[in-house]
Amino acid sequence: MLRFSVISVLVFYLMSFSASGQDFQVQKSDSIAKIEGEVYSIHVVDSKQTLFSIAKAYEVKLSRIAFDNPGVLDGLKLGQALKILKSAQGETRESEQPKDALELDGEYVLYTVPKQQTLYSISKEYNTTVSAILDANPELSEGLKVGSTIRVPVPKMLGESHTAKVEMVGLPDIVKRQVISSSKEFETRTPSKGSIALLLPLYLNQNDTIQARKLEEEPESVYERSEIGLAFYEGFLLALDSLKKLGHDVNLKVIDTENRPWKVQQLITQGALKDIDLIVGPLYGKVFSQVQKYAQMNCIPLVSPTLKGNDIVENNDYVLKLIPSEETMVYALGEYVSQSDSTNNMVLHYGAADEKSMLSRFRQGLEANGMKPANFPVANMYKSGKDSVRNALSLTSRNNLIILSNNEARLASLLRNMSNWTEEAYIVGYAPNAWQMFKNVEMDYFDHFRIHVPTPFFVNYEDLDVQFFVQKFRNTFQADPTTFAFRGYDLAMHLIPNLSGIIDQGPSYLESVQEKGLQSDFNWHRVANGGLENAAPRIVDYTGYQLKIATD
Repeated sequence: MLRFSVISVLVFYLMSFSASGQDFQVQKSDSIAKIEGEVYSIHVVDSKQTLFSIAKAYEVKLSRIAFDNPGVLDGLKLGQALKILKSAQGETRESEQPKDALELDGEYVLYTVPKQQTLYSISKEYNTTVSAILDANPELSEGLKVGSTIRVPVPKMLGESHTAKVEMVGLPDIVKRQVISSSKEFETRTPSKGSIALLLPLYLNQNDTIQARKLEEEPESVYERSEIGLAFYEGFLLALDSLKKLGHDVNLKVIDTENRPWKVQQLITQGALKDIDLIVGPLYGKVFSQVQKYAQMNCIPLVSPTLKGNDIVENNDYVLKLIPSEETMVYALGEYVSQSDSTNNMVLHYGAADEKSMLSRFRQGLEANGMKPANFPVANMYKSGKDSVRNALSLTSRNNLIILSNNEARLASLLRNMSNWTEEAYIVGYAPNAWQMFKNVEMDYFDHFRIHVPTPFFVNYEDLDVQFFVQKFRNTFQADPTTFAFRGYDLAMHLIPNLSGIIDQGPSYLESVQEKGLQSDFNWHRVANGGLENAAPRIVDYTGYQLKIATD
């Protein structure tokens, strides 16, 4: 099995005072913190110190400090504790780049280009992208010139505060009291023990080795049909490595399904799943059904990371379906909208059978949070028309329009005819998940109507934990994580710490556990006469042509 170094996710948020003054001699700190295997100097910001003067004193790159200390580009605070990686200290002294080549310019680092540098190498060094550098430096269309100074965007590491297990050596008491870390929930749990089987389409015969992606220089060398399985496996392994360091003792068995039912059946007959406590996969329906029967007969919880239809959980108490159905996501949309303080609400549909079903589930979501469906009057657009909707709009307060239809042709026409309404009225639209796949509805309408939709998977790349995961994944696999890498990571971080509870109490144990991952949230509910479905989609907002987590 591959071995990986731990993902360090500790961040310090300390006392808030304003800082000012000019650079002056910075005294390096003797305080040391060992954080999940990485050693850091802990520098407490003093009067007149700046980010540049601190970087200069420790001989580290500004981007290194910015990466390890989210928010520092917004300004330092008196008494703020910065963690500075010991192994990075002295790197600017050893490089060819002159010490005065870097300085802070708002959200950018001013970088003097040395010899033998490329835009790609600069982007990797500063954890940004080539396109972001080009956007900040239009003159680079003529090429990168040695000795010129360019602006390099440094990503702001913003996100919620977290908690994690830390070994601290020589820290001031004021720092110890205010350390916030990222896995507090694991500290209080008894470490899990058990066996997990991953059933993935890895196509090892075509790939020679499971490490093909990492060892080969050209990405084309990896068999195309194995990409999904490999990405999921890589994400799962990164999580497993971190969790093992927290004491979780899990034996992982990886089985290559190659998406061939006959091969899966042969493996089952040969006892490949004997003594397994939890099965994750297969990813595809035609091989999943083979494993589903075996899991039910042997009372083994079986997790589907990719299948959406509720047929896989029907009449099988042991199946767990990660992706919520359309009806479940509409229910969650009702729960979300019920929290709005708007008193001017309206539900629109065209009267089709599937739309009436969505209306029923939406109302159930409203009622789950104590909202009366009567507060959301319904308009059948097939009968009443758009004029009746316009006349019901408030011109002085917020209007929530819940549009429960997936009829793309009709909706394209409706939104086009309604688009000028947003100049007079403040409208916030809510729609089913399928709207994200529309091809004939202009994105302008998504922005004008501030469309919100539920979605099973969404990554907020401004989140600190996400950025650490992306960086760790890049360092380990020389590639960016795909949605399946995030999915594998999230499932491992969720299932492994709960494995003992699942073994002792069965899949129903997870109904008592609600957690948030990097891309997925987890809130399991049992469906009628069947297994468990994850009922925790994320609500995203298209306002400003930027898909983001909804906050209103």
